[in-house]
Amino acid sequence: MKMVWLHGASLSNTDPALLANPDAPAIFVFDQPFLESTKIAFPRLQFIFEGALEALATRANSRICVGVQAKEIIAFAKLHNCTEVHTTQIPSPELDKTLDALEAAGLGIIVYSPEYLTSFTGRVKRFSAFWRVVEKEVLHG
Repeated sequence: MKMVWLHGASLSNTDPALLANPDAPAIFVFDQPFLESTKIAFPRLQFIFEGALEALATRANSRICVGVQAKEIIAFAKLHNCTEVHTTQIPSPELDKTLDALEAAGLGIIVYSPEYLTSFTGRVKRFSAFWRVVEKEVLHG
């Protein structure tokens, strides 16, 4: 059985992992160690919570929780007898650490590529320079 793990960069009801697994249980975890080490304003936390709530609102067996990310995902997988975790890729060392912990716990990992607004792959230093490069592609497809 499979499940979906949503993270901060995949909070959308059009997330590729959610769309590919419409009947799978899903979880979003507010990572407590991250929250304790980073100052995040309450409006931002509220925005994240509302995004998770909207993405999971119509999905049976979904959960939003606070805790150590990998531990919460593993416990959720056990609760729902899941052997695969489906998620969407972001370039993040923290995501990679969580995926490593999930694999070490014996869970299979399926990672989806997000849909990008542009084919730009360079480094963004200033938005105005970036916009000059991608404006035609973004606005005129």
